[in-house]
Amino acid sequence: MKNTCESFRRLHRRNFLRVGGLGLCGVSLLDVLRAQGSPPVPKQSKPRARHMICVWLGGGPPHTDMFDMKPNAPAEYRGEFKPIKTNVSGIEICELMPGLARLANRYTILRSVTTMNKPGDHARAPFYWLTGNPRLPSGTEEYPMIGSGVAKFRPGPVDLPTFTTLGMIDVHTINAIAPSFLGPAFSPLIFDPVAAKDDISKMLTPQIELPALDQHTELLKVLDQGLRQSAKLDPLVEGLDQFQKTAFNMLRSPKLRAAMDLSKEDPKKVERYTRNVPARTRYPSGNVKHFLLARRLVEAGVPIVHFNFGYWDWHGENFIAGRQQIPMLDAALSTLIEDLHERGLLESTIVLALGEMGRAPKCGTDKKAGRDHWDYAQFVLAAGGGFRGGNVVGATDKVGAQVTDKFYKVESFGRTLYHLLGINPDTVVTTPANRPVKLIAEEAPLIKEAIL
Repeated sequence: MKNTCESFRRLHRRNFLRVGGLGLCGVSLLDVLRAQGSPPVPKQSKPRARHMICVWLGGGPPHTDMFDMKPNAPAEYRGEFKPIKTNVSGIEICELMPGLARLANRYTILRSVTTMNKPGDHARAPFYWLTGNPRLPSGTEEYPMIGSGVAKFRPGPVDLPTFTTLGMIDVHTINAIAPSFLGPAFSPLIFDPVAAKDDISKMLTPQIELPALDQHTELLKVLDQGLRQSAKLDPLVEGLDQFQKTAFNMLRSPKLRAAMDLSKEDPKKVERYTRNVPARTRYPSGNVKHFLLARRLVEAGVPIVHFNFGYWDWHGENFIAGRQQIPMLDAALSTLIEDLHERGLLESTIVLALGEMGRAPKCGTDKKAGRDHWDYAQFVLAAGGGFRGGNVVGATDKVGAQVTDKFYKVESFGRTLYHLLGINPDTVVTTPANRPVKLIAEEAPLIKEAIL
């Protein structure tokens, strides 16, 4: 016990509550609880959506091979995949997505929202999409991710995190997650199965082996003394006494532990999510169980869940990669939408699938052909939470290169999400530099064709 207490005396305040696979971007769980205790909440509208699941397809999924196919384009543009009919007349999608084809009446396809950045900008686009502002990696205002905005203005239950990310976040997206002018307390809690050796049920197990945390009063006393000493130097931890017990209660939260324990899930349901995962793949698939875990977290009451699925930066072997990754996405995403609907959660849960860009329309006819970066056209799939079902917004030209109808800036997309989540995107926040800044800085119309 002495060695354990000595290790706690040397433990940095911002690391002491890291647990197996659970962490914050440079902030302790107590910071989150302190910030949630008395957030300044302006008057907001009634939310249509109380939850949001964002499936981030990092690298840029090919829009003309998935949700904006061009079967009449020349061969060097249309690629190998063929379109199939969906359960909504007039809407066709890729033949590799039969599950989503059966559910087209439950989602909207946005074909006319794009960053319009120069082609190939992996660094700028995630900032733009995930914050609703044209934020740069440096040199512009640090606008928060939409999940952070929800954490500030519509926090979830006290025994659950408001904003979570699952698994590894790609190098471009991680920069959009961490800092913002809202402060680090509103960054997401990160659940990383790699740190937990892929055992999701153990992601909330403390790294220090404590058979019964409540019994170790000496440890808690040392921890308390360390916090009091830190408080003299760091104003962020002033008055943390009232949150200390709550923090440990969250670590032991039955709701959170139950949600994270996939061993309690019906094996048949797990198989529905994972049915198209090949035994071996050359292409990063992500963890399809994150889809199921996201549903369980939402069902428990977590408002915002974000995770990466696969990596879609195909510059070669576009159709070889597509034949593996697209069916995996189809099985997991269609099951997630069905699962939420069956449980009465889809109406109150936004489900998004998007990446930072589309792919170049021209790919050639070689068997190993690939599509390069393309920021001028892409797709967003949006289901539930106030989005219309059986709906397509916008159009691109005959080869999928440029938007030709109902163009919307990403600001409109961000404003629409905030609107559905019951948060006024014009809410003014004072930055650490004492500047008043709106959550979405630019005036832009809602995408009314996409919402109910």
